[in-house]
Amino acid sequence: MWSGEPLERLSGAFSNRDGVLYVEGVSSLQIARELGTPTYVTSEARIRANYRRLFKAFSSLKKFRLYYAVKANSNLALLSILRQEGAYADCSSPAEIYEATLAGFSPDKLLYTGNYITAEELQYALEAGVTVNLDDAAMVRRIPPSSVPEIICLRINPGIGRGGREGLVFAGPDAKFGSSEEVAVEGLKEAKRIGIRRFGIHMMTGSNVLEPSYFPRITGLLMDIAGRMASKVGLEYEFVNIGGGFGVPYAPGEVELPIEQVAKDVVSVFKSKVDQYGLGDPVLAAEPGRFLVADSTILLSKVCHIKTETKVFVGIDAGMNTLVRPALYKAYHEVLAAGKLNAPKELTANVCGQICENTDILAKDRSLPRLEEGDILAILNAGAYGFSMSSQYNNRPRAAEALVSGERLELIRRREDISDLLRGQYVPPRLLR
Repeated sequence: MWSGEPLERLSGAFSNRDGVLYVEGVSSLQIARELGTPTYVTSEARIRANYRRLFKAFSSLKKFRLYYAVKANSNLALLSILRQEGAYADCSSPAEIYEATLAGFSPDKLLYTGNYITAEELQYALEAGVTVNLDDAAMVRRIPPSSVPEIICLRINPGIGRGGREGLVFAGPDAKFGSSEEVAVEGLKEAKRIGIRRFGIHMMTGSNVLEPSYFPRITGLLMDIAGRMASKVGLEYEFVNIGGGFGVPYAPGEVELPIEQVAKDVVSVFKSKVDQYGLGDPVLAAEPGRFLVADSTILLSKVCHIKTETKVFVGIDAGMNTLVRPALYKAYHEVLAAGKLNAPKELTANVCGQICENTDILAKDRSLPRLEEGDILAILNAGAYGFSMSSQYNNRPRAAEALVSGERLELIRRREDISDLLRGQYVPPRLLR
């Protein structure tokens, strides 16, 4: 748990040096001066530490895989770091398959988990040689006879799901994802009929869950479904993917997920159910995104104007176009004055962006030090679903991205400009007259 000291849990990656926020060995104020704002800044050491901690937690299993959920943050530099660490990758679109390949992932380390995909997207994935994870088992019938793969995975909707404070639930009767057990059984039978011989099973039930008991419970539910299906169809699984959802604390008072105990409990349930149903020797896989990258990254933004009327509004050059999570989910992100960490917090303010929407509030009623135009604010836990969900709304170019490794600062995505906003547009000559 952290209470009032948001850098406490991130020691080694982010620190307070004489009142200035540092990313590893580089001052956040220096980064803002050199690269401008808004800029996402990632600690390479933090990503590597998060991966190693999670992988080690499951190390009692000799056969274990971590698929990184590319949708969380698809920057090629971050993908390359995780590939170096030994990660596999879960892709949600053909473009993510392509990006992961550019970052050095081999096709056998990629899982394509699309939903409601087109025939062209399915064909692309099959031709790329990646393992396709079908959101609807009935889609087995859409596999072209000329492209029948050796292996297929089916996504199961186990009937229940759980989300964190943002309520991101991906399973249950109202979820658009996955197949029921009955539909999946028919899909497996059809897959065997057309010549597929290797199988995986998958679920993804929720996001940012901080309840430790949830993960072994949902693992047991999936394994029961897998066991019954294997008995009905006559097969063994090459891998069982329990999805992600491992939460990280965003707000003061939230308790860090005890991932070592969670992993121990999940492995225990997994082994027990494998033995119970005679499922052979499948690989256990997990599919984290947020857990690996959320706390690796901050968003630096400059104070542009401060309005003091009915209440105090601190206007910055990042908004819901840059980080949409607060507007979309009412998500909480800690906000720090990057150059005034030791200053007393004498101001209560809403931190807002420049977008023409009243929902463009990044933080409400926050305690901050006295601020002035030009001060740099740092928004924490911005590495997951930050840049990847950003937009060009109000014709605001997207932010830059930077990577810090020790005392090395590297630009890993240039800031967009107006030419990027106009790319692809065409005015018919008749409208130019």
